Amino acid sequence: MARHFKIQKQVVHNKKNSTPKAEKEVISALGRVMETLPNAEFLVELQDDVYANHKLKARISGKMRMHHIKIILGDYITVELNPYDLGRGRITFRFRSKEEALRAKATPNLTPTLPENES
Repeated sequence: MARHFKIQKQVVHNKKNSTPKAEKEVISALGRVMETLPNAEFLVELQDDVYANHKLKARISGKMRMHHIKIILGDYITVELNPYDLGRGRITFRFRSKEEALRAKATPNLTPTLPENES
């Protein structure tokens, strides 16, 4: 007996008419590697004012793995946290020195804004 399968069509939206995707809700914080764990995990202590001395487990992000960026004990890093689980994070950037990390902490990320339309 032949089985009948339902064929589903993929709908591809035009990029010009589609609505922009929702931004991911993540918290970005400065941290320091306190201990290395198996499977590319690290114990990280956050250095930000809001999350001072908070410890969490963090993994290396895919791009850092792809480019073979090594992380060792004592490195200053940027960690992305999910607001629903502050016990786990993703390491997204490794600073070259403590001074560079403190400079990045002092200057907030300035995102360019579009000028408002004057009507």
